[in-house]
Amino acid sequence: MPNRRARFTAGDIDAALHRVFGFAGFRPGQREIVEAVLAGDDVFALMPTGAGKSLLYQLPALVGVAPVVVVSPLISLMRDQIAALRAKGVAAGALNSGNEPEDNATTLAMIEARRIKLLYVAPERLALDDTVDMLARMRPKLLAIDEAHCVSRWGHDFRPDYARIGEIARRFGAPQTIAVTATAAPRTRADIESLLFHRKPRLFVHSFKRPNIAISVRRRGHTLTDVAGVIRRRRGESGIVYCGSRAATDQLARALAANGVAALPYHAGLDAATRGANQDEFLARPDSVMVATIAFGMGIDKKDVRFVCHADLPHSIEAYYQEIGRAGRDGLPAEAVAFVSRLAWAAHGAPDLDTSHETRADEIEAIGNFARGFDCRWRAVLSYLGERSGACGHCDNCRRHLVWLRTPHALARAARDAVAGRIVRLFASRGASLETDDAAPESLTTPLAAVDDDAEALTVEQARRFVRLKELRAQIARRSRTAPSQIADDATLAVIARFGDPNAAMLVRGDKLEPATAEFHRALMAENSWKA
Repeated sequence: MPNRRARFTAGDIDAALHRVFGFAGFRPGQREIVEAVLAGDDVFALMPTGAGKSLLYQLPALVGVAPVVVVSPLISLMRDQIAALRAKGVAAGALNSGNEPEDNATTLAMIEARRIKLLYVAPERLALDDTVDMLARMRPKLLAIDEAHCVSRWGHDFRPDYARIGEIARRFGAPQTIAVTATAAPRTRADIESLLFHRKPRLFVHSFKRPNIAISVRRRGHTLTDVAGVIRRRRGESGIVYCGSRAATDQLARALAANGVAALPYHAGLDAATRGANQDEFLARPDSVMVATIAFGMGIDKKDVRFVCHADLPHSIEAYYQEIGRAGRDGLPAEAVAFVSRLAWAAHGAPDLDTSHETRADEIEAIGNFARGFDCRWRAVLSYLGERSGACGHCDNCRRHLVWLRTPHALARAARDAVAGRIVRLFASRGASLETDDAAPESLTTPLAAVDDDAEALTVEQARRFVRLKELRAQIARRSRTAPSQIADDATLAVIARFGDPNAAMLVRGDKLEPATAEFHRALMAENSWKA
């Protein structure tokens, strides 16, 4: 049983929240988790990207649960959090291979003097005997595991050293534990719980819904042309394009840059200095596009990413969810577009982890069903993550109303794809390829900047609505001295015009948005003339 601690009052918690972090209140779900930690419970928290997971272990460290040892997968993520904590006057440090010797010496001195509140370590550093001995002397009150999906062999970012954390923690006293992650399917959750916790944790699962992200899947043609079409519609906005290989990443980044896009590559084959410089430029520019492999992901916090493209089908639903979660972290509308070859899902991928054939087949089936399905895209994703949901109303399938016809169409398509899948796997097993998509051209026949928006055509009635919406947006932009695109982009207006419903664009929490956007939403809700 966990050690029950003295109760901390709500006033104590709120005072620390305001004094140190400057927040007037908690985000949804945070308070109950912090209170569980302060009560001495082991905690397993699943919260979506941008929900404020780091606060769940940082705040307890300031209210009596110190020292806290934080296991984090990325040196850059450690540095960002430590810099932010130190700026707030919190004694925090890290032990990792990226530190200068004097930095490690300073952190060790803080530990010996028992002044440190939060100590960040990588899982590889945690496994060292001298680290274990130091922690045994330090006697941490709380062990926090960030990006806990890395613990599980079923997780999309599995790291072997993460799987040993539970075993290693026993060597320095098996302290109270909190594990946090943004995504974990039921099987991954069970694996994390069995490997990591010494006691039954309290499970907090918050909705994985990201209603501001509109999902679509399209047939892939020329990769450059396809991706350029998305960039054209989101001209001047920031996005991420995921590719399946380093070579494809380099090729697409060069081609986009040659066509006037502020595109940069990111993959593990680049040296650390180049990756760091490209990441810094991506974070700094409002119109930057990062072309990357799955190496680009954890620890990236750029609020204004408006789109995520997948030039190749992701390896799993969990990976897909994590990657599209980089978009729309400011709560404003964003989109995720996956380009899929006709038969890619049938022959998709190869086991790259020590998993059973059955398990890999399940992952292939799940991502395949998502890609070729006629049901709501978000419902398919959430179902895999263990969450029931109705139709989202704004993915490509919902917009085309195919969700209402899914049963007969799905049966016919399933029969076709079952045959196609067997053929593709047969040829793939013999070293043959049935990939029919053409290679991406190195350049576009027409410059991106010279091409108009290629959104789906509106009806005459919908076009009238669209014009009225632009007029309303312009009025509010003038009054508030705000750029119209900052209130709502043209793609959002087109969605509202198409459905005749302001909530179709997910502007449903006007009080949480920027003032001008909130005013626009209130005006939409109050005005009926534009619908007629």
